[in-house]
Amino acid sequence: MKRFLLPVIAMLIAFSCANNNSANEGKPFEMDGVWEGVLPAADCSGIEYILSLQPQGTYKMTITYIDGEGDGIDMVFYSTGKVVRVHEDKSQFLRLLPPPGNDTVYFKVVDSQVLRLVNKELEEPQNPELYNIVKGK
Repeated sequence: MKRFLLPVIAMLIAFSCANNNSANEGKPFEMDGVWEGVLPAADCSGIEYILSLQPQGTYKMTITYIDGEGDGIDMVFYSTGKVVRVHEDKSQFLRLLPPPGNDTVYFKVVDSQVLRLVNKELEEPQNPELYNIVKGK
């Protein structure tokens, strides 16, 4: 019996270690802090993102369309929800899951200080550095 169990246990340990990254898929992203940046926009002066990641795997985000209403009047939207991490092609992404009826937002983790807005296919924009938000001090 021992001869049978030892190889099975060794295979389970090896399989578990080899798939460690996929085991983290979908779990909350353990990174807290506030990231901010003004990104380009087609219909207004820019879009300001303020993203606060909470240690418990949730987020709060404020999106401000600068001069979105015209005549110097901004349009402001608030969102809260869960944060999960997604791995694809050796890159890490944050998936912001808002309440039902709201759009999911994706950010690529460039490094510990920079997040980049990407589309739902996790594709970067043509000028990626224009879509970065930076962690505050």
